[in-house]
Amino acid sequence: MRFSRELSRISKLDRYVRPEKIEGAIKLDSNENFALDKDFITAVAKSAARRVDLREYPIDELEGLYAKLAKYAGVPQECVSVGSGSDQIIELLLTTLAQKGSRATVFVPTFSYFINRCELHGILVDRVPLDSNFELDAAVFVKRARRADLVYLCSPNNPTGGQIPRRTAEAIIDELDDTLVLVDEAYADFAGYSLAKIAARRHNVIVLRTLSKAFGLAGARVGYMVTNERMAGVFNSTIQSPYPVSTLSLAIAASVLERSAHVKKTIEAVRRERERVAKRLSEVKGIKVYRSDANFLFIEAGRKYHAIAEALAKKEIVVKLLGNVAGHPGCMRVTIGTRRTNSRFLQCVESV
Repeated sequence: MRFSRELSRISKLDRYVRPEKIEGAIKLDSNENFALDKDFITAVAKSAARRVDLREYPIDELEGLYAKLAKYAGVPQECVSVGSGSDQIIELLLTTLAQKGSRATVFVPTFSYFINRCELHGILVDRVPLDSNFELDAAVFVKRARRADLVYLCSPNNPTGGQIPRRTAEAIIDELDDTLVLVDEAYADFAGYSLAKIAARRHNVIVLRTLSKAFGLAGARVGYMVTNERMAGVFNSTIQSPYPVSTLSLAIAASVLERSAHVKKTIEAVRRERERVAKRLSEVKGIKVYRSDANFLFIEAGRKYHAIAEALAKKEIVVKLLGNVAGHPGCMRVTIGTRRTNSRFLQCVESV
């Protein structure tokens, strides 16, 4: 039976594995923004809950969030779409604007979820390796991408952390004018620029954003995309479901965006901590730290990998242990948390 064969194929695919939650541990593995105070988020959520009526469908709340997201991104409201996390938007784009047998070009390593979903839907993935410093050779990438139906640029990249230089990203987009280009900017709030305004003007560019990272709303599941008015209109009216995000999540998201000045202060604090932690780690013999424009650091620990992992486990500090990545031994990804949690992480590494 056809469905049985397809189920068998799907069961053999790589899958995105949710991180294990360890009660009481210091979480530095999922790039959540614990530098943003929990009391702030809780107060916003309580206030939002008092304002909404959960017996009603979220009509006004959805339109209200479009307006606030557009203001934050600096684009017209008609260029914004919302989803249940940016991963849900990715899913919808892959199942509507791509088709089985089409080709997607990505650089690797990158966000594994995107590759996993392409493979799930029968989209062929052309993987272009980053160089030894995890930087992108734009000429090589564009040459390969010309054969693609879809291009995915994760910038800042997960798990390596670097943002593609702006001129390079814009040049890639210019060269691929006939190809759909998805730019995943989940971590752009911590970086130097966004391509949202360019996406609003171009016919083939979609920028994916989220409130899960900088805005501390990973549990609310609110993502959004910025693109041209025509594409956003079709997505909102036909591709996306009528009520993709709950009333409460929409109200919380709108309230946090109203307080974006406070969030930006936290972002600046994360950036300062990122530089402090990177500097300390670079002074540890045997460890290499790669450039990061996100709220995490990508580290190559080499022979110290297992000893560091054991030291962290004893102190109940959880990081993303990646092992060998593209020939780089002993890699791990570490979220930048509060100064206290960052210092505890550093003490473990420096003790090995």
